[in-house]
Amino acid sequence: MSADTRGALAELEGLRDWCEENQFEIEEIDSEELVLTDQETDSVWSVFGVEDWIQIKGLVLEEVEPGPALCLTLARLHDRLLGCRFSIDAQHGLIIIVDLMPSCRSGEAVAEAIMQMQAIIDHTSDLIEEAIANEVPADDRTIDHAFRLEGSRRLH
Repeated sequence: MSADTRGALAELEGLRDWCEENQFEIEEIDSEELVLTDQETDSVWSVFGVEDWIQIKGLVLEEVEPGPALCLTLARLHDRLLGCRFSIDAQHGLIIIVDLMPSCRSGEAVAEAIMQMQAIIDHTSDLIEEAIANEVPADDRTIDHAFRLEGSRRLH
């Protein structure tokens, strides 16, 4: 599917309505890049067209050094099969990323992904900051507690 036939990201069905209802501002950089800003929390989400896929990125923390405690904490978070991943960008910011496959190219899927990633940030930012500050990785029980998974059946 070419950029001409799939349409601009800003024109995804329902996206503008969802943004308006949820107090998000849309800035269209070009047909394949949007910036969505939550007017209530000031969180910023970058939405990119990558071939037929959509990639969404959000900043978790600014200016972090990827030390061993952070890396191990992120690996343990990845083990939770969150549907997204963490990375360090070129400016040393910790970001959260999701890739939506071509069949999920919709405003509803973008909105749901942003809400889910914001929930992940809300549940994990304190433990990530603590791991960085104390240089001690978050253990599995701490991560389960952050997601309110008391009595998890995971093997610890």
